[in-house]
Amino acid sequence: MRHFFFILALLVVLLGVRVSASNARNTMDSLKNLLEVQLATSQFQSEEQVVQFLQLTGKLYLSSPSDALFYAIALENKLNIEGTEIGQAYIYSYKGNFYWAQGIYSNALKNYFMALELFEKRNDTMEVVQQLNNIGETYKKQKDFKKSSYFLKRALNLHQALNGLVQELILVNLGQLYMLEKRYDSANIYLNIVLNTPQINNKNALGFAHLYKGIVFRELHQYDSSFYHLHKSLGIWEEISFKRSIVESKAELGKLALLQQDFKSARQLLMTAEKEAAALNTQDLLMRVYQYQIDLNKLSGSKKTLINCYDKYISLKDSLYSTENRSEINSLSVEYEFSQKEKEYYKLALEQNILTNEIKTQSRFLLFSIIVILCAVIFILVLWNQRNRLKKTHDQLKVQKEKIEENQSEISRKSLELASLNKELYALNQTLEEKIVERSEQLSIKNKQIAKYTYFNSHKLRAPVASVLGLINVLELSKDGILDYTILAHLKTSAQELDLIIHRLKNILEAEIDDLKNN
Repeated sequence: MRHFFFILALLVVLLGVRVSASNARNTMDSLKNLLEVQLATSQFQSEEQVVQFLQLTGKLYLSSPSDALFYAIALENKLNIEGTEIGQAYIYSYKGNFYWAQGIYSNALKNYFMALELFEKRNDTMEVVQQLNNIGETYKKQKDFKKSSYFLKRALNLHQALNGLVQELILVNLGQLYMLEKRYDSANIYLNIVLNTPQINNKNALGFAHLYKGIVFRELHQYDSSFYHLHKSLGIWEEISFKRSIVESKAELGKLALLQQDFKSARQLLMTAEKEAAALNTQDLLMRVYQYQIDLNKLSGSKKTLINCYDKYISLKDSLYSTENRSEINSLSVEYEFSQKEKEYYKLALEQNILTNEIKTQSRFLLFSIIVILCAVIFILVLWNQRNRLKKTHDQLKVQKEKIEENQSEISRKSLELASLNKELYALNQTLEEKIVERSEQLSIKNKQIAKYTYFNSHKLRAPVASVLGLINVLELSKDGILDYTILAHLKTSAQELDLIIHRLKNILEAEIDDLKNN
């Protein structure tokens, strides 16, 4: 029963692995189809479009560097045919990465240097640092430690002038450089800086730091610490699906198992690493695996197996270091594949021409539609403006109407007041007529009294006065100047009459005054 469940569990695991592999292949096929469509239909008119395409090829880089290189070269050829150099610096950089992943370090260096030259002309310091780091890493792979140290330190010094640039990979490369020179204390200094950085986001730098730290501990015979760091790096690579580095970590774990004389585990790990390296065409890693297998077979294995490993190692070394032949073969291969793709591009170009004509027709219709819509919008805006103006005028008329109504109300009120005043005036006029009649009667009476007074004054009062005056004249005419008592008596009598008349006149006037006061 236990064997049955074990077999069942193993089948489930194998099925899961197969499904995962199938999904990965489907993802890669979809990505390749997308890249081919973009090459055939897209017009790369900006550097941003070129970088986006290269980033898609970078997704192939982790699983198939050769396919990624093919599409990068295809893009470069397409741009050369079109006579443009847009994004050429990034193309060189990505090509260098793809050559490096396949262990073709001479071609990688060539592309890195060309990218470096273009980025320096553009004063793109960040990319210059990246290319210096890539060149130093490549020289390190070629075991040219002096040049590697020069470029890595130059990248690190230039980095200090920048803010916010991730420097972990430079530190890791310097750590690996000192590791290869067997300067383990210096290597640990740089690697520990990376491993002790809190919340590091650069998974590649973290994975390489653990990998090289594991190798350092292995060389110092601290196998437990070495196993921890190597296994940690393997977990990081599997998390981000970086297949090349997965192979490298497995190969180093196999070497560790070999040193611990766990030959069974070493053989399994190295066989797995060999298969995966061959599938990825990472020839430098494949050479390292063969080297470890030779060491393993020296300690545990048959002579035939050891010779077979030697043959594989020598054959691969010869092919790997005959750089000119390999570059020419790769160039011819890429040119052939590109010629096949070019035929498809011509076919797609014809279809694209037809599609372009349809797009032009649709563009004209769209332009006409836009013009009509703009006219409609303008017309609506005019109507809306007129509506607002009419509304404003209506509001003004409404306000004026309200004012007129208020004025009419005021006029009505004033009219009522005026009518009331007219009524009062009419009543006053009636009273005035009566008063005029009454006054007229009073004046008539006054006139009669005045006439009476005048008569009295001219006749009654005048007679005594005349007598007095006459008597005075008689006295003046007296010859002897003797006073005549008879005249004097007459004068006295006239004076008394005058006094009496004056008293009567006074009484009359007082009576008139009393009448006036009473009235």
